[in-house]
Amino acid sequence: MRMPILPLSSLLALSAMTLLPAQSGNSGQAKPLVDRSSPLQVVEPDEGDRALRMTPVVRAVQRAADSVVSIYLQNQLASRGPVTEGQGSGVLLDESGLIITNWHVIAPVLLGQRQGRSYGVIVKLRDGRERKARILSSTPVRDLALLQIEVEGSESFQAIEIARSSELMIGETVIAIGNPQGHANTVTTGVLSATGRSIQVRAPDRELRKYKDLLQTDAAINQGNSGGALLDITGRLIGINNAMSAGAENIGFAIPMDIVRQEFTRELLQSTSFVASGTAPWLGLEVADQDGKVVVTEIVRGGPANLADIRIGDVLTKIGTHDVRTSIDYLRHFFDLANSRMVPVTVQRKGRPVIVQTEPIPRDEGTVLASIGVRPSEISVEEDQTLVRTATEAFYRGSGLRRVRFFPAVVQLGDVLPGSAADSTGFERGDLLLGIIAKGRFGDRELPITSLIDLARLLEEQRGKKLRFIILRGDRDLVGTLDVPSKKAASLGKNR
Repeated sequence: MRMPILPLSSLLALSAMTLLPAQSGNSGQAKPLVDRSSPLQVVEPDEGDRALRMTPVVRAVQRAADSVVSIYLQNQLASRGPVTEGQGSGVLLDESGLIITNWHVIAPVLLGQRQGRSYGVIVKLRDGRERKARILSSTPVRDLALLQIEVEGSESFQAIEIARSSELMIGETVIAIGNPQGHANTVTTGVLSATGRSIQVRAPDRELRKYKDLLQTDAAINQGNSGGALLDITGRLIGINNAMSAGAENIGFAIPMDIVRQEFTRELLQSTSFVASGTAPWLGLEVADQDGKVVVTEIVRGGPANLADIRIGDVLTKIGTHDVRTSIDYLRHFFDLANSRMVPVTVQRKGRPVIVQTEPIPRDEGTVLASIGVRPSEISVEEDQTLVRTATEAFYRGSGLRRVRFFPAVVQLGDVLPGSAADSTGFERGDLLLGIIAKGRFGDRELPITSLIDLARLLEEQRGKKLRFIILRGDRDLVGTLDVPSKKAASLGKNR
């Protein structure tokens, strides 16, 4: 008996009927299709299953994970292209791409610049975006640094929510998110083990540094976690992970957010912490957020802001062409200033707008002026070979050396502010700073100063100490002892 031949439309209808899943007698809902070829059948979760798995830790991670970024340091090698030589983590503080991390994460960049090496900072976000970033400021004392993502178009970022670390309870659940060993957005959990801990570590600059008032946790914090987030069970930021205990398991440390917030204003937003080259622009002022306004709180005597008649108490509203609504705006736009040209600054004074023209000076000059009250200049051998030759011969006079190499440059003093540390030492306009006399293991050593960056760095490192300088005045070799102030010596005052 031959089977009847059905029309194509009937075959399609029959096929559709055979593919319909069986209907449950009670629910009336279709059961999902399963893979006929697999012997391991999957049981699909229902809403109850998902609710059971949605623990407080999961909710906390989902709330904060998009705010944690991975940081990579790339050495810009001309022959091989960029090579990643370091990594860490960071946390987004605002929608505009401001990131906080550890100083030791980005220290190779800063130390490499001193050695002529070129590093780039790359930030990778959880959603896959990869952006360049620049370092705005840093404080090795507290192991903190601020970075700014180079924003493309009108994109924005997910900022973290911050909690008060003073309200933490020993034993409560904490969550660490970071980039250990290059494994981005790794999550570990534990408890808050202790507060107020201190550790001593050998920092990347070879200094032995002691970090105090840290949070201790048993949540795994491995290499690459540094700069990442330590969260409470609500997903809010309570600390910045910064270290693991060498030779011990399940002991990690984080900087509590109350200290981070304090250092943010006291250090990271101050011009002395700005990460800029020695030739970057310097205005000689400090600002702070007060009642929703950016107020000038400090002016360096003899600096560009002082010479332009900017005053303590002025409300800063614009720098160059950029609006300034917060001190973070000032920090971001500071790096857009160009050196050696006039920059308009708009302030509100007694309710009225005032526009002044400032002429920034190089950062190294500003550092010396703010520290000891003298405006220096660097004269290279190309600019004045005779002067540099004279300085070189004077420094090595009596050393017994037959042949010496010319200094590349010499530092000459300009105007000395009355009552400053430089004035008290007896420095005068036109003096050449040849070097310092430092104590060594086998007696005193004479070390040359051949650039402004050498002098500025020396004064920064020797705050609150005494330095013996070798000075050339005319044809006379002089030695003077300078008391380096612990803080800015040339400030006109503060308004805090």
